[in-house]
Amino acid sequence: MTALNEGSGTQGASGAPLIVQIYDQPFRIGSSSTDDDQIRQAAAYLDEKMRKLASHRGRGVALELAILAAMEIADEMLIAQQRREQVLADADERIDRFTQTLESSDKEDRTDADSS
Repeated sequence: MTALNEGSGTQGASGAPLIVQIYDQPFRIGSSSTDDDQIRQAAAYLDEKMRKLASHRGRGVALELAILAAMEIADEMLIAQQRREQVLADADERIDRFTQTLESSDKEDRTDADSS
């Protein structure tokens, strides 16, 4: 996904130029691999973050607000990534324990069958 100059011919995934508003500024966004709705959602999320920061800090310079919003979003993404990795590690551990239980049970069943 890239922000494009007004004269650029790159189009959104639907084939039509995609223009989004972020902090009252129009941006033409080009991406052939990202769904237009996802781009709009991302732009709306960034706009919301910038406006929230502006309301807490007083209306500021758009670039400064954009950088602070990007830092908040990056932090959210890193926290979500850490949580995801922890969930996957927990799932792997549970699967390993379950597999060991099944293998142990299978060995006991074979031992019982052999002794009969």
